Amino acid sequence: MHLGTEEKITVGTPNTVVESTAVGGERSVIFEDDGTTGYFYAVRPGADLEILDALHVYDVANVTDRHLPVKVQLVWDETWTAAVLLINGYGHALYDFQRSAGFCRNAFPAASNGQTLKRELTDELIEQYFAA
Repeated sequence: MHLGTEEKITVGTPNTVVESTAVGGERSVIFEDDGTTGYFYAVRPGADLEILDALHVYDVANVTDRHLPVKVQLVWDETWTAAVLLINGYGHALYDFQRSAGFCRNAFPAASNGQTLKRELTDELIEQYFAA
């Protein structure tokens, strides 16, 4: 595993952005909290940033203890082709760039790229990508 980035944030703080780019620079992941919702994005960086997928992480109003700081980590697999969003060590979203497949705990929103894999993120799925 490769730790792309780690930051402390407070849930619900508008304009919170945590980003990590894979070695080689051809793929990135972004976590964003706009003050209302948290989303995890898989993107192709460049002059015209291309969003490959958007995965819902939380609605701020539903987060208990949102006033307490949390640790956000963006972690890449060994080959820098899949990334997972960890909040306080718990996996909330994952994107596999090779399979063009995104996963999150509530499987929302539905994939817009024709992804046929089940979209719900499970602990078992995270282990498939990030087994020690």
